[in-house]
This record gives sequence, structure tokens and C-alpha cells, in this order.
Amino acid sequence: MTSNRCFLACCFGLAAWLWCVASVSAHESQAMSRSDGTGGRLEVSNEIPWDTIEWNERRYKIEAIGFKARNETGWDWLGSDEVMVGTEDAKGWTTSSEIGNVDSGEFHPFDPIRSCMVAVRPGIVVLGRTSVCDEAGEPAPLGFGVEFWEKDLFGWRTSFCKALPPGKGRHAGPHCADDGVGDDFIGRARIDLSTLDLEAVLSNIGDEHFETVVLNPCPVDEVCGGGDLPDYAFTFRITRMRDAHVTLRSLLDEAMEKTGARSELEAVVAGLRSLRAPEPSSS
Repeated sequence: MTSNRCFLACCFGLAAWLWCVASVSAHESQAMSRSDGTGGRLEVSNEIPWDTIEWNERRYKIEAIGFKARNETGWDWLGSDEVMVGTEDAKGWTTSSEIGNVDSGEFHPFDPIRSCMVAVRPGIVVLGRTSVCDEAGEPAPLGFGVEFWEKDLFGWRTSFCKALPPGKGRHAGPHCADDGVGDDFIGRARIDLSTLDLEAVLSNIGDEHFETVVLNPCPVDEVCGGGDLPDYAFTFRITRMRDAHVTLRSLLDEAMEKTGARSELEAVVAGLRSLRAPEPSSS
């Protein structure tokens, strides 16, 4: 979902290209053992022109539009929902302020200009107030998660959540959506968008695509059903941004910093090996 994935995507083509620029001169190369166990060695040139590999990359942003309480928590006549919305993506998370007096059938809009969820500017942000998108956008594939909580003073759920300041280049909310003192879980959703998904609906720069998802009222790793479960729907907007000019050098530098690789080639190898990692189980 970040430039790391773009880096991994180009690893296959880059690996093939490296075979073409391989050198047989030992004093100009570093050796890599073959994986077939024959003892042979492949000599790869240290003088690979990494800075000359560049391309234009499509960029996007995702913003919250609003949510509808199709059925509020509990019995409608007992009162209204006090809602907190939290989102998370590859570079951090956001949370809204408490949204009060939400009743069944009502739609609560967000100001999308201040409700960025993917391509969020670094720093501490509040969804609906200060969560603004970076105009550089993010490359495909994209994904984010969203959770809704109903603020209660007492309840059976207990947990500890401390909002820490975000790291460099990341974003975070000033507090948690679930404060761990009895909040009721409303629902969750996970949205993942491939390159093909995005290109199918956003052909041109400036194009927008709106989508609504119904939240799953069951917490992760729990099975629920029956009773008067909450029923909320969440609407978001994806926008195609200006294309960005990307160099392989910038992605390699980022990968080397994050993985501790000692060379560009080692970073490429680490990226290729990570593709063999098992897929995370779906929730």
C-alpha cells in the first residue's frame, strides 16, 4: 500500500534485468551463489545504473464521506448513539471526535477535505477536522480499515489503549476510538483495492469514485448473531491524483533504511524473498 509494494512489484522485472547486465569480471562484481546447489556463481556488476531507472506512477487518495446508522445500538427508544470512528492504513491511523445524538435512519456527513484516510499528511490528525490529504497521493494497491464504537460510561469490554505520537512520516489520532472503559463495538470493515480495481474506475486524473460498505458488527475473532445488532454503513471517496515521477533509487534508499540492507542488490533480494511470506489470515 505504500511505495514498498511498488518496490516489490518492480523486483521481478529488475531481477530479470540484472541477469542481462551480469559481468564476468570478478574485480568489478560481487558474487552470489546459485540456488541450485551446484556451487556455480553468478557475477553481478556493482556498477548498475540504479538512478537511470524511472517511471510515472498513478497516485490516489481516499477520504471519508460519512456514515448511516441503519440500526443504532440497542433499543431505539432508550436513547441515541454517541459514535467514535477510527481508521487505519499502512502509514498510521486516524480517529474522529465523539459524534453524538445518532439515531436509526440518520446519515452523518464528514467534510471530506478534512477526513483523509489514505495519503494523510504526517502528524496528529482528527478525522472530520484536521485529517488532510497530502497532494502527492499514494500508489496502488491501497487499503484501509475502519471501526465504529459507541461511547458508554460502563460496560463489559475492558482494554488498554494509549495514543502515542506518530513516527517520522506517519500519522495518528490524539486518542483512541475505543477508550477501554466500556465502549460498545458497533462494526468494522476492511477495504483493499488492487491496481486493476483502481484503474477500472479511475481512468483519468481528477476522476472520483464513491463506494459504500456495510460494517460487520462482529469484533475480530468473534462470532456474533441474533438480537438487535447495530447496523451501520460507511461511505468513502477515492480520487485519482496527478501522476508522480518515481526513481528506483528513491525506493531502494527507503528499502535499505527499513530493512538494514547493506547494498541495493541486497535490498532487491530481501524484497523478492518477502514475496514468499505467508499471506495473513483474513478476519
